[in-house]
Amino acid sequence: MTEVLVEIDNLSKYFTVRSGWFGASKTLHAVDNVSLSLHKGECFGLVGESGCGKSTLSRTLLQLYAPTSGTVRIAGSDISSVTRRVRRRNTRNVQMVFQDSYWSMNPKLRVGDVVGEPLRTHTKLSAAERNRKVAILLEQVGLPADFARRFPSQLSGGQRQRIGIARAIALQPELLILDEPTSALDMSVQAQILNLLKDLQEEQQLTYLFVSHDLSVVRHMCTRMAVMYLGQIVETGTTEQIFAHPLHPYTRMLMQAVPDIEGNAELTFYDGEMPKAIDPPVGCRFASRCPHVTEKCTQENQSLRELDGDRSVRCHLAM
Repeated sequence: MTEVLVEIDNLSKYFTVRSGWFGASKTLHAVDNVSLSLHKGECFGLVGESGCGKSTLSRTLLQLYAPTSGTVRIAGSDISSVTRRVRRRNTRNVQMVFQDSYWSMNPKLRVGDVVGEPLRTHTKLSAAERNRKVAILLEQVGLPADFARRFPSQLSGGQRQRIGIARAIALQPELLILDEPTSALDMSVQAQILNLLKDLQEEQQLTYLFVSHDLSVVRHMCTRMAVMYLGQIVETGTTEQIFAHPLHPYTRMLMQAVPDIEGNAELTFYDGEMPKAIDPPVGCRFASRCPHVTEKCTQENQSLRELDGDRSVRCHLAM
């Protein structure tokens, strides 16, 4: 077993929302009691529908959100409640590659300034040293050095994503959060970016948190994965285990939503509506859509139970 780099323990992030000017305030459970661990050098997948809490969890790891409760440790350092100086140091350790590379860049800056911005903020390199480092970073992501003089609007989507990756690895972080990094790209360009990410991970011993709704990409990239539904983790395990034998009904629903991913001729249809993250139900949050629901499911929210073989599931029927 490799060293644990990221340890998330009972992490919750709630938001207070109000309906109208005089409406009562309610609590939105964006992330609810999540516990995960990421091993150093691995690519860990996080999958789920839009609105399940993947982005909120990612932004909490980036320290853009302060957790409501729970702890997050990265390389042994608790980032849940730290001083500004420690937070600045941790920022170097965790970087993010965004889904839309164009809107994550200042369109008025040239590529050299975009990639060199973290170096200017967090290092004492001279302008000449930064320029040399930018040229090396561009070469690492498969772009010529003269791209430093271009503006983001002059690049293709795949080229901009390479720029986003170059900026993310500029400070040599230990953890890279990949937020749907290829979903906005053509299929052929997707393959190029995924191969680039694999090469960089091997060369620099990077740890990836790969956030995606594309199960085929997760299967290609990740060794372990977690499935998230309405703010909670419902299943974890190795990618091979989960694809071969999904345990939670929601995981099976995701698998069957992709044509032929299980090789099944018949599909199970899941009726019912997804509950709201505001005041979620007392019982299982998937109960309203589950074809196997029992009375116990509507009354008791099963905790995430560990099984043999590095697996866990939040479903009493799967026990």
